[in-house]
Amino acid sequence: MKRGIYAGSFDPPTRGHLDVIRRASLIVDELHVMIGVNPKKSGGFFPVDRRLKLIEGSLEHMAWFDRERSAFHIGAFTGLLVDYCRQHDIRFNIRGLRAAQDFNYEFEMHGINHDIAPEINTVFLVAPPEFQFISSSTIRELASYRSPAVAKYVTPCVASALLDAN
Repeated sequence: MKRGIYAGSFDPPTRGHLDVIRRASLIVDELHVMIGVNPKKSGGFFPVDRRLKLIEGSLEHMAWFDRERSAFHIGAFTGLLVDYCRQHDIRFNIRGLRAAQDFNYEFEMHGINHDIAPEINTVFLVAPPEFQFISSSTIRELASYRSPAVAKYVTPCVASALLDAN
């Protein structure tokens, strides 16, 4: 069984994140969608448990991309990604790329991860043009102005949570 991980902050989850999840689910049999929690950083806009519910709600909205729900594991982890991967026999680290800046950062992280855990393969998925400019921080900014444009970039449950929070 091919297992993959798509880790991020998902604060909030966007349609760009969902696109990566959808395409990753075409590559692996089991996908772990995980929020990486760094206890040294602030909690973020939404608490982790709220982000987990928003990911679940967004995937429900997307009908699990015609896959069985059991093919997706939604959760959070602390520590190193490579340690989580080893504990769960994950061989594919899925990374979404929006722009060249993303590639530079992810390429550097790939080098470190490969040095630590060469058995884990990094797979880069380049965002299609309609998602290349979407970031969680941009979505939060739009929501802070109560812009109706937010609904274009996130699922209804996320749009509602963002508008309620602002």
